[in-house]
Amino acid sequence: MSEFHRLLFINQQYVVIMWILAVVLLGMGGLVREKALGTYSLTLSLPVSRARLMRVRVATGVFQAIALGVVPWLAVLIISSRARMPISVAQVGFYILLLVGGGLIYFAMAVLVSSLVSGEYTAPALAFGAVLLGAMLFDNWLRRFNVWRLVTGDFSIDRNTFLLSKHLPWPGILGSLCAAALMLLASVMAVQRKEF
Repeated sequence: MSEFHRLLFINQQYVVIMWILAVVLLGMGGLVREKALGTYSLTLSLPVSRARLMRVRVATGVFQAIALGVVPWLAVLIISSRARMPISVAQVGFYILLLVGGGLIYFAMAVLVSSLVSGEYTAPALAFGAVLLGAMLFDNWLRRFNVWRLVTGDFSIDRNTFLLSKHLPWPGILGSLCAAALMLLASVMAVQRKEF
């Protein structure tokens, strides 16, 4: 059975890669990109503030990111139970919590980059570069604060049973969520102050 749990842990690694790619792309766009394309005048003529536009964009993106984290694990849960290899719902919940709770920082970073940098390809290139650079730098010098390891479950896994510990790294998850909230707030402020 530990081999099955090891496969689930490996599955989390793949889900994290695909999820980060998806949420970084979800974070792209917005008024700065529309300005670069020349289509921002219609959006700015709407009877809502820039802050409200950003809040709606961020809220929609967060819900989509959560769905992108839940759906793959729901599929794994259903398929494994149909194959008569049931997984603990708590384990699935822990993986989802680590992925979404710790990983929303990637979405927030992408929104911040897209709020500061115009260009259709520049913002995604910078965002993906920041993800890779952050993973490498934190892994070498600040391993305890490495969000990649937090999200993949590397800090929480028991290497003998390959089950996630019941003692999740709450300080890391809460720290990641706070950093994400600060980045999203900075994004809203940057768009409000930008000249269009």
